Amino acid sequence: MIPAHSFAVDDAVVEFFSERTKREREELLRIFKGLADSPYQKGEWLQRTQTGRELQVKRFGRWLVNYWLDAPVLEVRIVHVEKVVA
Repeated sequence: MIPAHSFAVDDAVVEFFSERTKREREELLRIFKGLADSPYQKGEWLQRTQTGRELQVKRFGRWLVNYWLDAPVLEVRIVHVEKVVA
C-alpha cells in the first residue's frame, strides 16, 4: 500500500485561516486536502524564498497558495495563502 501524503501549514497560514469565515475555512481545507491528495501538481509559477527554496504558487479560484513538496516525509508544506481580490 502506498502511504498517503499529508499537509502542514506554517504559523502565518494558521493565523490567516483563523481569521476567515467558516465557509472560507471549509474551502481552504478542501484546497489543502486536494494538494495532499495530488502532491505533484504544478503551480502557475514558481517563487524562490530568501533561502533559495522553490515554491509552487497556484491559484484556486479566489485563493493563491504557496507550497512545496517535502517528498521524503510525504508532506505538502503550505507556507502562504492569500485571498485574491478581483
